[in-house]
Amino acid sequence: MTASTTAAFDQLKRAFPDKVVTPDAVSEYNTAVSCPWSQTCWTPAAGYVYLSNAQELAEALDIVKRVGSKFTIRTTGHNPNSGFSSADHTAIVLDIRQFQSKELSSDGVARVGSGNTWGEVYVWLEEKKLSAIGGRDQQVGLGGFLLGGGMGALPNLYGLGADGVKNFEILLADGRLVNANATENTDLYCALKGGGSNFGIVTRFDLETHPLIRVQYTINLYNPEDYVEIIKATIAVQEAMENDPKIGLFTNFNNGFVAVGLLYGDTPTEKPPVFEPFHRLESLMATALPSTDGTLLSLAQAMGHAQEPKKRAICSVTTKVSQSLYEEAYKSWNETCKRLPAGCVLHYTIQPMGKAGIKAGKDRGENIMGLEDVPQCWWVFTCEWPKDDSDDAVAQKAVDTMAKSVEHSAKEKGLWLSFQCMSFAGASQKVLGSYGADNVNRMQETAAKYDPEGVFQKLQYGGFLLRDNI
Repeated sequence: MTASTTAAFDQLKRAFPDKVVTPDAVSEYNTAVSCPWSQTCWTPAAGYVYLSNAQELAEALDIVKRVGSKFTIRTTGHNPNSGFSSADHTAIVLDIRQFQSKELSSDGVARVGSGNTWGEVYVWLEEKKLSAIGGRDQQVGLGGFLLGGGMGALPNLYGLGADGVKNFEILLADGRLVNANATENTDLYCALKGGGSNFGIVTRFDLETHPLIRVQYTINLYNPEDYVEIIKATIAVQEAMENDPKIGLFTNFNNGFVAVGLLYGDTPTEKPPVFEPFHRLESLMATALPSTDGTLLSLAQAMGHAQEPKKRAICSVTTKVSQSLYEEAYKSWNETCKRLPAGCVLHYTIQPMGKAGIKAGKDRGENIMGLEDVPQCWWVFTCEWPKDDSDDAVAQKAVDTMAKSVEHSAKEKGLWLSFQCMSFAGASQKVLGSYGADNVNRMQETAAKYDPEGVFQKLQYGGFLLRDNI
């Protein structure tokens, strides 16, 4: 523990005597360390402070700022990059999972605290026959998802999660709690839609709601040896998205199977014919999730099943749509998997994003991510392995190899897009820089305006920060 963190804890314990956990409280401390989804983030911080509201957060932030202590903010801790919602012994974790408020305004805006998970928000909204655009997994929290853009199950229907935020309530470095929306602090409003934690700490998200979105979904498992036909079907559905924004899809190449999620933002009596290319495949191995008429909540519950603790590494690339590129990615993945040690699983997901989703974002006031107006794929490469430090470098190399391979092939074919999705990117990827020079300048100007002392650049422990991510 550094001198500054020691000084911070002395003051934090006086300010919040029952809300500070340090290593001497062994059981509580170990629980705090192992809170994140990925074991790569199970790093022992100097200590943890559990805060209940914006006033407490402002007081805690003032303390760490005055003594110059490093800190990080934790909501659910679903990002697998070490140091993003975790820290080592040199920094303090400010935990805001207790920011659980939920309120529906008279004009139908859902005002929800940043400590909520999407499962909790979906349950609350569904009781009111409403939906909001959020995560596909009920365990994912609002904070990282919305500040990182947020690709949901049906991204072409109403755009990304960030596009559906009507207002951000945010704590600035000087202790002010302000709103950022289409009429107040408009530059900050745009920057927060994809710009991450560079500008302050969001305490509440005010979300656009829609009449309850019905979803028909199924997840099929196919034999990966049939990858050519599986990819053809993937592209056929991806192309159909351009004419029907209700279509959602993911194709996940995994260890011994290909999991395909066929999603539709309605519940027709007949199966949507757009998915016929998959229904015709003879390589179907099993149906992991039978065809279900449900909602975003039931889908998130089905996707958010319990997972055993593992270390995880991720990496992302964005490209245009191409049969040959997708096939080359499969071959590269197949070869990379052969070099992995036992227990180390590498998988990747094709996640389509259509022009309708990009337009929906622009119609809702634009975001900071600089998305090109073309059909595209947001690739995410994931490696999972047991908690064994000896495999860390191998696993990270595997996802990096896949990203570099797909990027290289895409550039050769003129299919590469510079954008990287923050939600799926590895810690070393220059996500903010991928938004384009103009948007980087806008974010830098916004950060300088709302955090002139650079508190969130100098003292924040980790994350996709302007100090080193451009």
